[in-house]
Amino acid sequence: MTEGNESDQLPPVEWETPDCPLCGSGRWKLRLRAGDLLHQTRGCFQLVECRDCRHVYVSPRPTRESIGRFYPQDYAPHTPRGCRGGAASTPPDGGAASSPAWYLSRPIRLVPGLRRLYHWLRESHGEMMPPLDAPGRRALELGCAGGRFLELLREAGWQAEGVEPASAPAAEARQHGFRVHHGAFEPGLFANNSFDAVFAWMVLEHLHDPLGTLDEIQRILKPDGWFIFSVPNWACWEPAVFERYWYCLQPPIHLHQFTPRGLRRILAQTGYRDVRVIHQHNVFNLLGSLGLWLRTAFPQRRLGPRLLEFLVNPSVGGQLALAPLAKPLAWLHQGGRLTVTARVEKAKA
Repeated sequence: MTEGNESDQLPPVEWETPDCPLCGSGRWKLRLRAGDLLHQTRGCFQLVECRDCRHVYVSPRPTRESIGRFYPQDYAPHTPRGCRGGAASTPPDGGAASSPAWYLSRPIRLVPGLRRLYHWLRESHGEMMPPLDAPGRRALELGCAGGRFLELLREAGWQAEGVEPASAPAAEARQHGFRVHHGAFEPGLFANNSFDAVFAWMVLEHLHDPLGTLDEIQRILKPDGWFIFSVPNWACWEPAVFERYWYCLQPPIHLHQFTPRGLRRILAQTGYRDVRVIHQHNVFNLLGSLGLWLRTAFPQRRLGPRLLEFLVNPSVGGQLALAPLAKPLAWLHQGGRLTVTARVEKAKA
C-alpha cells in the first residue's frame, strides 16, 4: 500500500485495522483491491467483507487524523456552492433561480400535462424534506458544504444550521447567514432534543464510526424527529459489473459501502423506526463508472473526461434523456444511490 498526498513537510499517514465497524467481528474476507480512480489520489486499498454481517469496509484505513490527506483540494462538495451529486444542485425548473420556468412560456404551457411530466421525469428522490407541520422547526445538515441545501430548508420555513469539516465551504455558508459549526460532528456538540430533523447527504460512508454517529443523531433529535440521509448502494448491480471502476468506490475517503439490509439493521439497533429505503431515480453512478473506465482504458480520448464533466454540471436535457433508464432501475431496486428516511424512537419528555 502506498500513501497518498505525501510531502516532506507532513507527518507520515497513520493506519489502523478495525474490526467490523457495524458488528465488531474480526472475521473478514477480501472483496477488492482498488484505488480512487475518480480523484486520482495515490494508493491501493483493500475493501473487505465481514463474514458475520457482510458489511463491506476499507481495511487497513487511515486514522481520523490522517484521512484528510486523501481528500483532493478540488473535492467537489468543498468547492463554492459544492453539490452532492450533480443533479441535486440544479434549480428545480432547470435554469437560473431567477428566470421563469420554461414550461410557463407560450405556447408550451398550453400542452396538457407537460409540467407534471417534466417534474416526474426530473424527480430523483436525491434530497427529501419532511412536511413542516409548524413554524420554527429546527433542522441540522451534516456536511452542509456551502449551504445550498440549507437555503432550500430556509425557503421551506425551517430554521436551518449545519456542520461542515472543511473551512472554505463553512465560511461560505456563514456568509449566507447560516450558523455553521466548522469541524467534525462530535458527541456533545448539541444539547439533547435540539432538532426536529437531521439531514446527511452522502456523508455516512465517510465516517470512521457510523454507529456512534447514529447514536449521537438520535440523542439530539426530538421525539419523533426525522433523520434523512443518502448513501451509495453496494447491493445494486453496478459494483459487481464495474468493480474497481465503480464511481462510488472512492477508497479510502469512502470508508464504508452500505446495503439496504445493513442500513435497516443498524437503524433499528440505534433507536430508529419507520425506516424507509428509497432507490434514487439516478444513473449518474453508471455514467461516472463508464467515464472512469474510458478515461483509464483510453487516456488519449476525451469521451471519458466528458462523461465525468457532465456529472459536475448536468444539463436539463441530459437528465431528461436519462430518466427512462433511471426510473426502471429504481423500480427494480437497482438504483446506485439510496435515500433513507427514519424517525426517532424515544419517549417524549
